[in-house]
Amino acid sequence: LISLLLSFAVIVEFSDAFTVPFQRSQQQQQHVGIDRSILIQREMGLFDGMMKAFSNEEYGAPPDAVKASARHILVKTAEDATMVKNKIASGTFTFADLAKEYSTCPSGSSGGSLGSFEPGTMVPEFDKVIFSPDTVLGAIIGPVETKFGYHLIVVDKRSGGGDWY
Repeated sequence: LISLLLSFAVIVEFSDAFTVPFQRSQQQQQHVGIDRSILIQREMGLFDGMMKAFSNEEYGAPPDAVKASARHILVKTAEDATMVKNKIASGTFTFADLAKEYSTCPSGSSGGSLGSFEPGTMVPEFDKVIFSPDTVLGAIIGPVETKFGYHLIVVDKRSGGGDWY
């Protein structure tokens, strides 16, 4: 305990030796046109510098990851997609019911729900529609052709990305 107290006393005694002045000379101030009345004079000690090196005050929390939730109906032909889209537009069938009946994707059994996913998870043609700021949430988009067939897509939600949406 005594040795700890002595070490602390030595550090306090010599801490002035480890300070770095953050002020300019009067000649430097006049040369660059600094108003002395607004100049903040501060000294930074060794331990202040170490604490600042490990702080993260300059950076905020990372942005939320961009994600979307969507549903789709996958069919083999553009004609089938148009027929299904017309049935939805008639108002007698729901998207989920027609996904269960017509979709060739396993997601059809859950009403076409694909859950939540990030860009790059789906094929590029699909991502282009899902993550486009021009795509209106809740609207039926399509038919969209991919290597799997023709999709009718409904984007339910997008999140993350700051002001992107």
